[in-house]
Amino acid sequence: MNAATDRQWAVRDAVLSWLLAMTNEGYRSPILDADAIGAEVGWVASALTHDEVADASMFLFKEAYVTGVPVMGIGVPRPILTVAGRRVAKAGKPLRYKDDARRAKLRRRLPAPLAEASAATATAVVE
Repeated sequence: MNAATDRQWAVRDAVLSWLLAMTNEGYRSPILDADAIGAEVGWVASALTHDEVADASMFLFKEAYVTGVPVMGIGVPRPILTVAGRRVAKAGKPLRYKDDARRAKLRRRLPAPLAEASAATATAVVE
């Protein structure tokens, strides 16, 4: 993967970690703030942008890790961590790990290419 994709996954992890920390402190639906997220999770790369945080919140919303009201261009401004989101955040594994595992599982389920299936069928018919 490239650096932009790596950063995108890192921002998603940072937002999820921040939400868990805020929830543990008693803030059920904190306001998304790129600077606060960066400070809370110890972000050392170039500063988080509001667009990156908005995109991350939308990803988390689509994956059902957060709930709230999505707003075009803003993401989910006051996300609420779901039970699934809390479980994933507490596990401490990067979100990319789960996505990679899901893709590997999907690859195992894909049927054989048609050429291979046709050759196998032709062999079975001849015998």
